[in-house]
Amino acid sequence: MSRYYCPFCSSRYQFYETRSDGVLICGHCRDPLVKKGFINSRRFIGVVAASAFLAPIVIMIIYVINDFTKEKFPNNSETLVLLTIDK
Repeated sequence: MSRYYCPFCSSRYQFYETRSDGVLICGHCRDPLVKKGFINSRRFIGVVAASAFLAPIVIMIIYVINDFTKEKFPNNSETLVLLTIDK
């Protein structure tokens, strides 16, 4: 029922009724209800703006995780000796 609203009444005081022909009407002003879209322009702009700020952070986290998993030790024999002795 929340997908329908009355454009003339306040959202706090809306209650809905059904006419005999099946049309939903506002119980307060008796005007037909208007169906809301699933995604409106304000929500779409908000999602685009949020993704513009969150995408670089997500990409940075992915690269940091890949860098830690691919970390290689140097092939110097001195560091290998230090690593094996320094337990």
